[in-house]
Amino acid sequence: MADLTLDQVLPIQNLAKRKAYAFVRRYNIPVDENEDVASQLVMAFIERWPKYDTERASVQTFASRIMDKELMSLLRYRLAQCRQVRELPVPNTGPNTESIHQFRMDLDRVMATMPEALSTTVFALSQYSTVDAADVVGCSRQTINTRKHQIRNAFVAAGITPSYFAGNRKIATAYDYTDLPGQYHPATSQLS
Repeated sequence: MADLTLDQVLPIQNLAKRKAYAFVRRYNIPVDENEDVASQLVMAFIERWPKYDTERASVQTFASRIMDKELMSLLRYRLAQCRQVRELPVPNTGPNTESIHQFRMDLDRVMATMPEALSTTVFALSQYSTVDAADVVGCSRQTINTRKHQIRNAFVAAGITPSYFAGNRKIATAYDYTDLPGQYHPATSQLS
């Protein structure tokens, strides 16, 4: 084992700076940690200097291998921190039996007030695509799309909205919506 001279230390420090800079850039580590990584590389080299054998490698090669191993250790340590167990959000369990029963009652109530053409369309759309539902019901796709708007308005007027199970149910009245042509009004059971 030879003593480390100043002529050997300066190239080692430059090598550590270059490797640290490349490491920081490659793995998106904050730039302000560049000097810390370089210092850690030099310290790893100094700690292992007593094991240096002049017959096996040059000082530059020895330093490069030590620094590469140290960088891989740093990377493994950072990746291990990312794999720490974290609390997972509790998934929404969905509607309970009581709310499903209430939904079914509301659905039956709305369906009972709809004209037969609309209720037939609802059943067809619950099983088929728009194109297939048009074939089953015996009308055009445009008619199915018009009926979809009427069905949607009837459900919204009854308080059945996308947020139905979120607890934000609002029972709408016929006065909550403006009269649009072709809109179904459950309160009057008529098309406008």
